[in-house]
Amino acid sequence: ISLPGELAGYYETDIYPKVNSYVKTLFVDIGDKVTKGQLLAELEAPELSSKLNEGYSKYKASEAIFLNTKAKYTRLLQTSKTSGAVSPYDLDLSKTNVTSDSLGFIAAEANYRSLQELVSYLKITSPFDGIITERNISPGAFVGPSEKNAQAMLVVKNESKLRLRISVPEKHISEIKKEQEITFTVSGYPDKKFTGKVTRSGSNISTQLRSEVVEIEIENKTGILLPGMYAKVELPLTRNEKTIIVPESSVATNMERCFVIKIVGTKAKLIDVQKGNSFDGKVEIFGDINAGDIILKEANDEIKDGEVLKSKI
Repeated sequence: ISLPGELAGYYETDIYPKVNSYVKTLFVDIGDKVTKGQLLAELEAPELSSKLNEGYSKYKASEAIFLNTKAKYTRLLQTSKTSGAVSPYDLDLSKTNVTSDSLGFIAAEANYRSLQELVSYLKITSPFDGIITERNISPGAFVGPSEKNAQAMLVVKNESKLRLRISVPEKHISEIKKEQEITFTVSGYPDKKFTGKVTRSGSNISTQLRSEVVEIEIENKTGILLPGMYAKVELPLTRNEKTIIVPESSVATNMERCFVIKIVGTKAKLIDVQKGNSFDGKVEIFGDINAGDIILKEANDEIKDGEVLKSKI
């Protein structure tokens, strides 16, 4: 069967800013190939840099206070070993101060680390090897989560390996095999055939289309195929068991039923069937028909069930 599909990058991602900032430097443009971890753009946010410096000062100050309080407690604890040298109250108060200052130090450190994390978001890097397919920013532009009608700064797609998704009709699902090889064509290269392998399925039937999404993996090391290309897939179908195949003219359909006319002795017997695949003027049928049964080559609904037929055999 022939099915339509659309090529997509094996990985695709839209890159958005995580903090309000301005574009300082842009290192890539549409069509550039990038590698994982490569710097794509650098943003700047002066307010965030000031907060980072402030956070660092508080972090170091709280660290100094904690170390000083801890040292005092250590000396008091050592002195308390001499009977009557330190009152129990002073020792407990010193221990409480150590606990309080240690928590303040931990909080200041956590705040500083979170600010460091935010500052790291000012350097935009590629999450994987791929190609830049969209660029929606320029140096000096304001970007950030609070931007109205925000759109992706950059779009990165992996084009060395592609995914091709097709919707396979429900009646053909049992005939699709994992690792099955398929061929397809694209309008950009109408005389060239490409191949891929079935890798996974959605394991779900769409109630609207009565079909299952099947994904085909395609190696694209030459880069000749591009994400977004429309593909026409030739999907070979294989039955697990033998089926009855008859001429299409042997199957009659009316408003009430789909049937073939089986000859039993000299009488006609209408047998309800379901159609399967059709090809080259023939069609699969499923019903109470077995190999060796005689059926009319030209069926029509004028012949009634039980009617005596005159035939030449």
